[in-house]
Amino acid sequence: MTKTNKSSYTSNFFGKLKKKLSHSQETNNDIPASVISKETRISAEVPPNPYYSAEITSVLFLSKRGLSRAPLAHEVMRKLLHLSEHFGSIRPSARGISDAYEFCPFDKRMVQAARKFGYELAGNSRRVNMGELSSANLIVTLDQESEQYIKSRNFYIRGQVIPVGMFLPSGNPPYIADPFDREANYDSDSNYGQIIRSVEFGCGKLLKYLPSLI
Repeated sequence: MTKTNKSSYTSNFFGKLKKKLSHSQETNNDIPASVISKETRISAEVPPNPYYSAEITSVLFLSKRGLSRAPLAHEVMRKLLHLSEHFGSIRPSARGISDAYEFCPFDKRMVQAARKFGYELAGNSRRVNMGELSSANLIVTLDQESEQYIKSRNFYIRGQVIPVGMFLPSGNPPYIADPFDREANYDSDSNYGQIIRSVEFGCGKLLKYLPSLI
């Protein structure tokens, strides 16, 4: 091929390529704006978490500090759900109601006592926010302080609110004992063990009646 012919061939090649690109751009410009808008809207509606499901029922455990009783109830309920037919459809969570304990580590004595019963507690206390209150399908108050807290914020709540006493044996105190309330003859191991057994009983009963509550 001569130099002149080669130059002519190259010129024709890029000319054809330019026409194709130009035609492609014109074709894209012919797409109605409504279609492009719809595609953008559909893309934006896809949740960022592929495992998110609006069908999951949320159960929120509340206690005064969120350091011991609420995290314990969360872990007990989580293990019960793992062995039940409700696994994957119910998500428990735990929160406190006081700013003073925000991000404080869980009560070490409760962590140690729970481990003897087969429960692993790890993390920090988190104060409940209004979004969590309004999105919970069921709120279980574990002490008097959290029950009073909820009563003053009924405006935000759309789900059911039930005190834990509804799931405890008849004749028992209506709340889970506060492990920080100590007396002179305080026996840490016995007290924490009793709290754990009460939470286990309450969560077991809660799971049994859960389908009728949500």
